[in-house]
Amino acid sequence: MTTSDDNAGAFDDFDVVNDLVDSGYAVGDADDHDELVPRIAEPTDGPWIPPTPVERLLYRDKDDPDVSGYLSILATAGVYQLVAITHAHQEPAKRQPIIAELGDGLRAMSVYTADVLPRPHPKVVYEFTNLRGLVALLRDVDVLLVNPETPCQNALQLGDKMNQLMLELHDEYWEPGYFSGRIITRQSNATEPGPLLHGLACGAQLCATNGYAWNTTEHHGNGYSAELALVEKWWGVKVREDWLQIQRRLLDREVGSSAWDDVLRTRNLLADRFGGPVGGAQWHQYDESAIRRRVAESGAPVRPGENPELDRVIAARRELILMVLHCEQRLREDHLLSDGGYVRTTAAWDLGRASAMARWGRSTRFCTQAEMFDALRELSQEAQRRYTSWEEFGVGYLLGRCIQFDGDFSRSWYTEARDIHERLLSNEQSPWVTVPFRQAEAA
Repeated sequence: MTTSDDNAGAFDDFDVVNDLVDSGYAVGDADDHDELVPRIAEPTDGPWIPPTPVERLLYRDKDDPDVSGYLSILATAGVYQLVAITHAHQEPAKRQPIIAELGDGLRAMSVYTADVLPRPHPKVVYEFTNLRGLVALLRDVDVLLVNPETPCQNALQLGDKMNQLMLELHDEYWEPGYFSGRIITRQSNATEPGPLLHGLACGAQLCATNGYAWNTTEHHGNGYSAELALVEKWWGVKVREDWLQIQRRLLDREVGSSAWDDVLRTRNLLADRFGGPVGGAQWHQYDESAIRRRVAESGAPVRPGENPELDRVIAARRELILMVLHCEQRLREDHLLSDGGYVRTTAAWDLGRASAMARWGRSTRFCTQAEMFDALRELSQEAQRRYTSWEEFGVGYLLGRCIQFDGDFSRSWYTEARDIHERLLSNEQSPWVTVPFRQAEAA
């Protein structure tokens, strides 16, 4: 296999990846990583079970002389191309794809759908593109190999007519975010039941939000460069040390939920002590008294007006109490909390995101496979320690999301998260239906 050097140096303006190359190799080399490309044999003792409907439809249409059906699936889902990590790029046109020489002067490019891809490799990555972006990369390519060495493979002879057909189908079928909000469960090529699968299930809300299969650690997201851009934009993660820090903080519930839970803990104490509902005034009064008592033990002034910093802390906690009550009322109106029900902990908000961060750590090559596995096991155990069911876990996550958005229900973020929560509790292939919340190892 060879690579084109037409764009040598084009990667230089993508600083994030340049910074990562050396450390990324060192991190990834700690793993066993034999597989560069997927190799999935068709079974001899029964039918092949495709991972998702995308591969099932490709398998159905692969032998049809009219390739428009096959291509329409690719136009909807997009494809991933194999690229050396040093030749990756945020812009598809600036990537240097790996091209295979077939003999007789013919050149071929291989592309894959998301759920046949192997685990992330330290030196070779998969970049995502839609069909329009792909056509721009096929100028010197004679054959497009789709999912080669898998049961749904196809070899498409390229030329002006084929390229034009791909562009037309792209315009007809491509819709950014098409899979967002869907619960995608791999039927094959998936993580086996156990603590890792439970840890993945804890991140099912974000997987469904982004439209990725939830039950795999072989995560490539929206392609290597897009994953780097995502964690930098939303999490400020640029290098491995950043990922290690934010992953640890999420596992320790220090990004959001720990501070919120300190306030919730006051209500929990009252509810446990008196065995009944706790009103907002009672909650705040007890919370303020407890804080002032603790501060008084240090000898600092505690009367209102004597300690401005303490007064600011108490005022902020009062605002949080009011927000929690406001958000919980909305959850009751939507029948996600029972009348009189309340949330004891928002730990699920950080733990659910920790599950996603573990997979992002691998897709960006910031962590080893072992580090990802350790994070998934740890958050799984913590989730089971703090909750008793997926329903309770999910509502804890929703309250955390509500607080994160300041209780503003006017935007679509809440209805999208609420609808995903309901689907996760009802869809027959959902992890919150198929994966027991209580795991044997945690018993």
